[in-house]
Amino acid sequence: MSAPPPIAAIDLFSALFIALAAITGAGYTLRFLQRRERGRTRGQVHDLARSLGGFLERRTPPYALAKEAAAAAPDIFWAALEDLASRRSNWLALSRALVDSPHCAAEREALLDKSPWRRELAARRLALLFSPESRRALRAALRDGPGLVTAAAAAALARYRDLEALRWLLANPATLERRPHRPRVALLLGFGRRALPDLTAALDRGTGDAAMDRALIEALGLAGCRDAHRSIERRLCDGDAEQRIAAARALGRMQADDSVTALMGALQDEAWQVRAQAAWALGRTRSDLAIQALPARLTDPAWWVRRHAAYALREFGMEGRRELERIAHGSPDPFARDMAREVLEGWPAAA
Repeated sequence: MSAPPPIAAIDLFSALFIALAAITGAGYTLRFLQRRERGRTRGQVHDLARSLGGFLERRTPPYALAKEAAAAAPDIFWAALEDLASRRSNWLALSRALVDSPHCAAEREALLDKSPWRRELAARRLALLFSPESRRALRAALRDGPGLVTAAAAAALARYRDLEALRWLLANPATLERRPHRPRVALLLGFGRRALPDLTAALDRGTGDAAMDRALIEALGLAGCRDAHRSIERRLCDGDAEQRIAAARALGRMQADDSVTALMGALQDEAWQVRAQAAWALGRTRSDLAIQALPARLTDPAWWVRRHAAYALREFGMEGRRELERIAHGSPDPFARDMAREVLEGWPAAA
């Protein structure tokens, strides 16, 4: 028969069990309190958002909204405002009602904080409400940096449609050198259609920064700015490879039939990506000249060029179909025949 365990061992085991139970209980209690706090925060955000919505629907008077907003905690205020202020009509109406909010004043002060992360947050929050004081503070933050603060301030000022800020950015493109291409294009477009003459002029003279020039080409193409097609044509001929690709794509997006000759020249570009985009763009123009140049591109060594050229011919209706049928049945190039057949097989029955 084995001896019972010593009393000291039993006491130690009991103490460990009690300690573990206490730790586990404390963890559950902490998580419970955190969930309750998050639930309470969501409830406060919902209540304030409802009041903001009531104001937009003219059920809550401006003075009552301003009083309730001023009494809310800063995080509650900005969280409630974020979704509703995304629409520009709401943004302007809420700005007029909350222009004197102490929360805005606090964020303008935070733009001078030592932490760049806090300054970035302040810039993003000030984008949610317009005021002349905030615009002045954001312009200063734009110039002072660093990069993440400059980017956030630029996005806020784009929402303000601040053309002075845009001109400063175009004159100082290095301040956005760490921004990826797509966010940079989105930023330029954020300044609105009134900014298109400034974007065109900047591309025409060149910013001295290849990445910024490429973003200008993309932005003007996405905006369909036909007035910029001559400047974009020059980049199609003289720009670096990335700019030539962007230029061909932009001319296609704006359906620049005045640029057909330049696009036909780009079908001979050394970069297959440029040739592919030029073929796609020519399909968008539906020019009589384009349909004469596209069939030869079905023998291009690059698959994407052949594909874009074949599908571009489909844009010309029955005339394009006749060209595809001629290639499918008579071309000595098997790759050209295969691509033409692919398009013909997918041709809409109604056509």
